[in-house]
Amino acid sequence: MYTNRVFPISSIVLTKRGHIGLSRLARYASAEGIEPEEINDATIESFITAVRHRTLHRKPNDLHRKVALIWNEVAQRSGFDLQFVKVPSFRRPPKRIEWKLLASAFRKDVDKYLRWCGGSDVFAANARSRALAPQTIKLRQNQIHAAITALVESGVEPTAITSLADLVSPENFKHLLRRRHATVGGRENVFNHDLARALVEIARRWVKVDANMLAELTRLAGKVPMPVPGLTAKNKRALRQFDDPAVLRRLYEFPIRLWAEVKRDARPNFRTLVKAQAALAVAILSYMPMRLQNLATLAFDVHLFMSESSRATSSLELPASEVKNRSESAFDIPPVVAKMLIEYRNHIAPKIIGRRPDRLFVNADGTPKNQWSVAWLIRTYLKRRLGIVFSAHQFRHLSAKVALLAEPGNFETVRQLLGHKSLQTTVAAYAGIDSRRAARHHQRLVEEALAAGKPMRRRKKLAS
Repeated sequence: MYTNRVFPISSIVLTKRGHIGLSRLARYASAEGIEPEEINDATIESFITAVRHRTLHRKPNDLHRKVALIWNEVAQRSGFDLQFVKVPSFRRPPKRIEWKLLASAFRKDVDKYLRWCGGSDVFAANARSRALAPQTIKLRQNQIHAAITALVESGVEPTAITSLADLVSPENFKHLLRRRHATVGGRENVFNHDLARALVEIARRWVKVDANMLAELTRLAGKVPMPVPGLTAKNKRALRQFDDPAVLRRLYEFPIRLWAEVKRDARPNFRTLVKAQAALAVAILSYMPMRLQNLATLAFDVHLFMSESSRATSSLELPASEVKNRSESAFDIPPVVAKMLIEYRNHIAPKIIGRRPDRLFVNADGTPKNQWSVAWLIRTYLKRRLGIVFSAHQFRHLSAKVALLAEPGNFETVRQLLGHKSLQTTVAAYAGIDSRRAARHHQRLVEEALAAGKPMRRRKKLAS
């Protein structure tokens, strides 16, 4: 058993990560009488089987992979005769064709096109009038990958596609659109609609097809069902949670309550750091509904300008180059949130990572968190602590809902708050919220009219 041997698990593991990551395996092996050098693939499999059947662990597959990875790290560094184990992969098979299977000529043409989209040579004769944003370029690459996958699935050999011109020939265009349409069961789909429009754009500006072919491609793209304007069913469902004012109040009060827990931690650790970041993320999004990619990259003295003076205003500023639609965005940080940010930067984070952080969202070792980690953090804390199923991006929809319920028809304020370039975008997305408020107002008018026309009840005659 581990606990009684001269060669205990504590003498094998060299890092804090190892102690934490292998503690459950150590208890299992100790109970089963398995020595460290006897641990192999079969041991790990039986351990995970026991976890699945005897515990309520939510993600045994993640535990399996993590334990195997850490065990191999220990086996490599410890100097003891420990066996390496197989690290499992639970990733689903890729849905799209592997890029390396495509013709090299096609890949080179795509790379050249994407560089052109980014404005690599602004003085070139065919340079774009305006370079696309990095995120748009990434989306365009994703659309091309989806399109060629659909074309290959429709029966075209990958090696037969040697350029983007092959992708937008009318026959191939029709095949890939038909395949994409079938994958969503013939329903309207935003990605498919945007993909068709992007390919027509490629045909017009990069391939430079003639007018007749462009007209045919435009006609085919017009056959792709256009999504109904407004919020998706998922977003509408998320917003219905806040039709109850008590739920909305709980959400807005949550960061303050969570922050109180952070300050009560006598010995701050990585869990304290995560809790503090969850509180700050929800607080920021409640007042300043920015996009997730901007939230995740917030940095002090770059985006967050903090003033410790009680009379000065702290601000959050996003330069146009970092915003999706290239429009600068700025917010005054509410005093309560500013105080939390200052405490986090000056006191809480340094106790855990050993220095003042440059970025807001960092790991315990000081490295930046990616946006998916920040998204997970927000979603998980809201679900576990409040029972609210809500994502970081849906805070933008909630802000629109709150603003329009308070001031019906004031789409301009919502447009500026969310940073939309076009008022039409705002109206199309949130007209449903405004119509609900109008319907409620009409309902009150009907009830008032009914009350005004109701005959007075006769008084009973008093007995003589």
